[in-house]
Amino acid sequence: MQLFCPSNRMIGVGRRTRTHFPGAIYHVMARGVDGRAIFLDDRDRTKFLDDLRKISDDSSGEIIAYCLMGNHFHIAFRVGHIPLAVIMQRFLTGYASSFNRRYNRTGHLFEARYKAILCMDDVYLFGLVRYIHMNPARAGLVQRPQDWPWSSSSSQPSGNSEGDLSEFDPWPKGEILFGLTRSEPTERQDMTELGAGTAAHMGITLEELRSESRRRRNVAAKRALAREAVGQGHSLTAIALWLHVDRSSVSRYVR
Repeated sequence: MQLFCPSNRMIGVGRRTRTHFPGAIYHVMARGVDGRAIFLDDRDRTKFLDDLRKISDDSSGEIIAYCLMGNHFHIAFRVGHIPLAVIMQRFLTGYASSFNRRYNRTGHLFEARYKAILCMDDVYLFGLVRYIHMNPARAGLVQRPQDWPWSSSSSQPSGNSEGDLSEFDPWPKGEILFGLTRSEPTERQDMTELGAGTAAHMGITLEELRSESRRRRNVAAKRALAREAVGQGHSLTAIALWLHVDRSSVSRYVR
């Protein structure tokens, strides 16, 4: 695994900073509010992983490693063009809403903040993958990390999950550590509303925006729409369906 990031450069520090560049890898962890369980059975865990894989596909991201515990989870995630904050807002809000509906509950499921730290080098990344996979073994749930069914350990090369972690700090002080506030549902424009505004601004019709025309102004409008829609949290798939193009075209527009 090659980690793409600016060499030896601090991108930013502080809670308000939103560091983003395509290829950035983050260690993400969230706990249940008041330490409560966020997975009550295998159906919850399956739902969580299905949602994670779907949002990873929709955002052109990559799940490098994950582990689901009783009241928290760890994920090593490589982002694409969509920032981590947008991805996590949609993901955690969606899972929490589904969980609340299933168990007829209301209120927050996750603590007020989830942690996300930017992986600055491959040494940390390889240690992180071992750390994530060793969680169930350290908790006494299994003897070997690969025996835990709710992690990616079994899909990793043999021996990659075990090793001495006595010197490894998963949340090193002085590194780029974000205490990101709880993701709440936010209002966003629907695609038709966004499209109408973009078309008017670019001096074309809504039909031209959604057409197959390769006129320079039409393509520029598609690019502007795709970037604005991604910024508001729409997935690449949703944008592609609205524009009547394939997902790879939307990815090019965003770039």
